[in-house]
Amino acid sequence: MNHRLALIVRFVLLLALLLTPGLTAGAAASGDTPAACSAADEPLAAGPVVVQGWVINHRELPVDGSRTPSPLVLNALGSDGAAVSAAVASNGFFQLNLTPGVWDFQMQLPEGWDGIVPVAGRAGLASTGCTPLPGRSQPYLIVFKIRRLFDITALKWEELPNGVVQPGAGWRVTFQPVRDPFAVLQVRTTDANGAATASLTPGTWTIYETGRSGWSPVTPAVLTITLDQYAPPGAQNPVVFKNRRLW
Repeated sequence: MNHRLALIVRFVLLLALLLTPGLTAGAAASGDTPAACSAADEPLAAGPVVVQGWVINHRELPVDGSRTPSPLVLNALGSDGAAVSAAVASNGFFQLNLTPGVWDFQMQLPEGWDGIVPVAGRAGLASTGCTPLPGRSQPYLIVFKIRRLFDITALKWEELPNGVVQPGAGWRVTFQPVRDPFAVLQVRTTDANGAATASLTPGTWTIYETGRSGWSPVTPAVLTITLDQYAPPGAQNPVVFKNRRLW
């Protein structure tokens, strides 16, 4: 997406948030089905209804609808029972040719993805809500903003002077994004099982433990991982930290 298009997408997203109540309705939770739209209270103007838009990620970059675990498809459900679908292209673009009416735009999210706008849980159904669309010469523009999330676990082990290895509870672990202003640093504390988990967005992350007096690291105290937004779904290997007690 070039700079000009990125500005257009941001404007459209802002416009949807501020001026189009129907397009900012919360999405249905995973497994829920939104209620069918009711017909418009008053007759809508005749003419073409063309809906265009993009699917973007948390960095406001296009999502390739053909590379997600299941292809992205936008579904438009009308108050008259009509259903129209369009695939999301490799540049995140989609287009629907409709008729005047009240429409709900829905997109089933793949495993591991959630919705930012409209809001939807992981693998949930992102739904704009019901919006009256009269015919007009200019296309309607909407944006779906979604993100891939990875649950990354850091495991902490303690080796005692007698050689016994046990889970390390209460250790501080930091998940720091690398050159990514759209990601947020996260700090966790290991639990009784020595585990600390954070949900991370795609990109490069530095994960490090905070040392303690009297302990010596056996494994590196700092690790860097890279998460690919199009990686197949499934559990990620944990990051392992181990320290040896000095006395």
